[in-house]
Amino acid sequence: MNEIKENILGDIEKVEPLLKVDGLCVSFDSPNGPVPVVRDVGFYINPGEIVGLVGESGSGKSVTALSLLSLIPSPPGHITAGRSIFEGNDLLKMPNKRLRKIRGNRISMIFQEPMTSLNPLMSVGDQIAEVFRLHVGSSKVEAKELALKMLKKVQIPAPEKRMKEFPFQMSGGMRQRIMIAMALCCNPTLLIADEPTTALDVTIQSEIMDLIIEMRQEFGSAVLMITHDLGVIAETAERIIVMYAGQIVETGSVNEIFDAPAHPYTNALLQSLPVLGRRARFGRQRLQEITGTVPDPADLPAGCAFSNRCPNVQDICKDTSPLLNETNIQRSVRCHFPLTLNSDGEA
Repeated sequence: MNEIKENILGDIEKVEPLLKVDGLCVSFDSPNGPVPVVRDVGFYINPGEIVGLVGESGSGKSVTALSLLSLIPSPPGHITAGRSIFEGNDLLKMPNKRLRKIRGNRISMIFQEPMTSLNPLMSVGDQIAEVFRLHVGSSKVEAKELALKMLKKVQIPAPEKRMKEFPFQMSGGMRQRIMIAMALCCNPTLLIADEPTTALDVTIQSEIMDLIIEMRQEFGSAVLMITHDLGVIAETAERIIVMYAGQIVETGSVNEIFDAPAHPYTNALLQSLPVLGRRARFGRQRLQEITGTVPDPADLPAGCAFSNRCPNVQDICKDTSPLLNETNIQRSVRCHFPLTLNSDGEA
């Protein structure tokens, strides 16, 4: 895995991004006016690359992902600015009819709660077959045959029997496998996985992540992995994007982020991560908590959004919002006083 990461990162400047997001802004209606929940977000994903999007609940990760495919409910949600260039076309300006042909086909999404995403009135076999009929144009018989193959591919036991079952008859891990099967029906070039292991026990989490990696290697899809679990990202991703209060606060390779975090928030996330050998790595065994909570999007601080929780806060942090300092093509930090970066952008 490390060798794969190094090869991808070594060629990163030579690759045309599969997806490039610029200046994405999303707000939601409230009784007191629009509330910004995603603020000037920009990032890229290269073909075949796994990128981790991390942050606490409420940081804007899922809204960002849903906005890329215009899936946020409107109202109350509104995409107020930005571009999402996928294979040369701006998804945010694309007519709904054309965008529907891309969703589930060129771009697929695994949602964090399959029970609310699967149709409770249809068998899982029919739901998978429907994807083939809509996006591939398969006949009813062909679609069922292909659906059975997908169940086998995602390692569903007794697939012929499971074809006829409904979502409520399956475990959480089984339902998540069904979601993965549906997402991969059309060999997507980009797979968005939104908290794919939420509410699953540790053993099942590992199986689901292994399955996503295996499917990615088979189909060659790029993956945007959205999670608050840094352990998952450490094992799967090449690069990390850290979000806080609707903004990107740091980006970098997995090695850069884990070995030398530049933003105090990223550092705090890592300090609160339970790992073996913590005394050797961090100089202590006790985990550190991040004091306070993510600020309300309707009542953000005047300066840095992390200023009310940051142990290194200074006067300028409370008054002036820092810019995202892009030190090189894959390393950036939004902080007046970054922890580890020198003038060359090296940790």
